[in-house]
Amino acid sequence: TGRDETGRRGVDGTDGGGEAGGGAGIGMAPAVGYTPEAAAAAWDRTPGRWYVWNDFSLEEAPEEEVRQAHFTWKRPTIAIFTRTGLASLLSALPLAPAPTIPSAPRLSPAYSLLEVPSPPPGSTIPAAAFTPSFRPLASTELPLPPGMLVAIDAEFIATSREVTRPGARGSTVVVKPARLALARVSCVRGGGPLAGVPFIDSYIQQAEPVIDYLTRYSGLRPGDLDASVSPHHITTMKAAYVKLRQLVDAGCRFVGHGLKKDFEMINVHVDPEQILDTVELFYRRGSRMVSLRFLAWHLLGVQMSTRLHDTHDSIEDARTALALYKRYVSIKAEGQAALDEAIHNIYKVGRETNWEVPEDPLY
Repeated sequence: TGRDETGRRGVDGTDGGGEAGGGAGIGMAPAVGYTPEAAAAAWDRTPGRWYVWNDFSLEEAPEEEVRQAHFTWKRPTIAIFTRTGLASLLSALPLAPAPTIPSAPRLSPAYSLLEVPSPPPGSTIPAAAFTPSFRPLASTELPLPPGMLVAIDAEFIATSREVTRPGARGSTVVVKPARLALARVSCVRGGGPLAGVPFIDSYIQQAEPVIDYLTRYSGLRPGDLDASVSPHHITTMKAAYVKLRQLVDAGCRFVGHGLKKDFEMINVHVDPEQILDTVELFYRRGSRMVSLRFLAWHLLGVQMSTRLHDTHDSIEDARTALALYKRYVSIKAEGQAALDEAIHNIYKVGRETNWEVPEDPLY
């Protein structure tokens, strides 16, 4: 809903129960001479009309309807209030950098990078039969040195299905995309005597029912996230976030394939200078992105074992991205011309093979 004059009240983010695509806002463009101060001054003094729209439907709405928050509305519903003169008040505040998360030894075990993998409480898996998939950091590896290389990969599951409708000429229009949730995150040491050894491999217990495990893309199957039967190290979403936050705050450099999308979905902000994305390292402007599997086959001469079975494994993906990054560094050391030629050959071979990876190794 929104009022019809600039600067007057509006509520955004609601969708009166109709199709997705509804929204809210102001009915007129800002007038010449518009300022936030002028809008604030007119906030409560000038009467205006409320409107509600959904896609192509636009109707006037009574104010009492606007102020009611129906539980059937699309959620989350967000109401935003602002205070007159807030901008000037904020500008006078002494701002300081956000506090960082304490180092691992000061955190409880579930949130610590020193956490030892074990079956969750109540698990039917005997401790003797539990096989850890990662080796936690030792106290001698802390504090984390700035610039520490960490290979990372994340897998996601769907907690709701996408909603579609028929479009023009037989096409399908996605009205509401599937909602994805972080289900597994793996971090691998990028250097030192334990390079390539994972120190985080968290399977995350879900707060909502899993609609689709997306096994072909995630490698996850029913039971993997169930603390009572899973053979993996199960943790909470909060614990996974805290561990990742420690790595980010320590200034670690993250190596992976498609990290920008992963971090967006995880909802963790990472400084671009801390990201080493193999998608970008071997990308030619104006061309398609190259898959991790194809780069591994072409540049490393290896087959990704899980891809042969049409699935994924986050530890293998992280290790492969790390090997590709090291290959990039070695090629780059030969000069820009060598790197340009390597990237040219990637796209040349890709076109020749139609970007399909043969089952036999290249080397």
